[in-house]
Amino acid sequence: MMLVDQLYIYPCKSMKGIPLKKATTTEGGFQYDRVLMISEPDGTFITARQYPQLLKIETTLVDNKIHLLLPSKQAITINLDDFSQDVEPTQVWGNHFTSHIAPISVNQFISQFLQKDVQVRWVGNHLSRRTKRYCDVAVSFADGYPYLLLNQSSFNYLQQQCPEKLDIRQFRGNIIIKDALPFAEDGWKTIKIGPVIFDIVKPCTRCVVTTMNVETSKLSTDNEPLKTLRYFRSDSEGKIDFGMNMIARNHGTVCLDDPIEVLERQPAKNYIKSFPAEIKQNQQPCTIALNEQIIQGNNQQTILEQLEQHQIAVPYSCRAGVCGRCQILLKSGEVTAMTKAAIKRGNRILACSCIPKSNIEIELVKK
Repeated sequence: MMLVDQLYIYPCKSMKGIPLKKATTTEGGFQYDRVLMISEPDGTFITARQYPQLLKIETTLVDNKIHLLLPSKQAITINLDDFSQDVEPTQVWGNHFTSHIAPISVNQFISQFLQKDVQVRWVGNHLSRRTKRYCDVAVSFADGYPYLLLNQSSFNYLQQQCPEKLDIRQFRGNIIIKDALPFAEDGWKTIKIGPVIFDIVKPCTRCVVTTMNVETSKLSTDNEPLKTLRYFRSDSEGKIDFGMNMIARNHGTVCLDDPIEVLERQPAKNYIKSFPAEIKQNQQPCTIALNEQIIQGNNQQTILEQLEQHQIAVPYSCRAGVCGRCQILLKSGEVTAMTKAAIKRGNRILACSCIPKSNIEIELVKK
C-alpha cells in the first residue's frame, strides 16, 4: 500500500520548510504554505535562485504569526494582521496579481540580511492569483501550482545514479509518498489522499535551487542533481522534470500514513535517455576564447560549467535552458545544443545548455 511518508509547508517562499504530521488544504495550497514572499520594491518576486542565503532562514508558526530566525540567531515575528490594508501589483514568473506589503520594520529586517532593499509580501485572505492552466484555481506564491508531490522511491533511484549525496528536501515537496514503484507517479492523473482528491497537472520542471544544500545553501559540485537528472528526466525541449505539480478538488486534511489511491491514469511523458557512459565517448579538449582570455575546455561540459570552473561569472536562474538569463554571443565555432531553445537569433546561445563541439569564441551579453 502506498502511504504518505512526509508533509511539508514553506510559510515564506525560498526559506526553510516545516515538517508536519497533518496539513489542511485551503484555497491556494496547504494552510500557510508560501503565503509570504520576498520581492523587489516593484513587486517582482525574489527567490533563492538569486539569493541562496534565503534557504538558511528558519520558519515556525504560532497562531496567526510567522517567526523568522536568521543564521545569526536574530529573529522577528511577523503578524499577518499588520500587513497593509491596500494591495499592490505583484509578479511571479510573469503571472501578475496583487498582494499586501509588510510593515517597514519587517522589510528592513530582511533588507539588512540580504544587503538589498526588499519587501515582504503576503498573499492575503482572498487570493487574486490563479494558476496558468486553470483560471478558477487559486495559488499562493508557489512557482506555478499549489501542491508538489514527490515519490521517495523515485528519489532513491536518482540517488543510486547520482555520485553526490542528496537530500529529498532539496526538491521542496509538499507531499512525499512511500512504497510506490520508482516514477509510478508519471502515469497518474487523479489520486486520492485521505479525504482529498488531487489532479496531477504536469511534471515539475526543476531549476538551480535543487543543487543547493538545504543547510548551508551552497551549490553542489558539478551541478548535481540536475546533471544526473538530465541523463534520464530531460524531455525533447531540454526541460528537466522531477516530482508532480497538483491541484486539489476539495478541502480536507492530509495526514502522515494516509493511503494513496490512484483513481485515474494517463500516458506517461516521454524522456530522452542518455546516460554518462554514452555521453563520455569521443571526449576531446578544446578552447573557449572570451575577450583576451583563453580557457582550456572540453566537448563534454556546458559552457556555463566550464566558465564557472575558471571563476568567470555568468548570470543565470534555472540552469535548465528555461529562463534565458545565461545568454551569450557565439562569435565563432560550433556548439551542441542540449535543448531546442538553446540557440537564439543573432548567434546568441544559452551557456547552460550548449556544449562546445570544438574551439569556440564567445562574448558575454550586456543585460
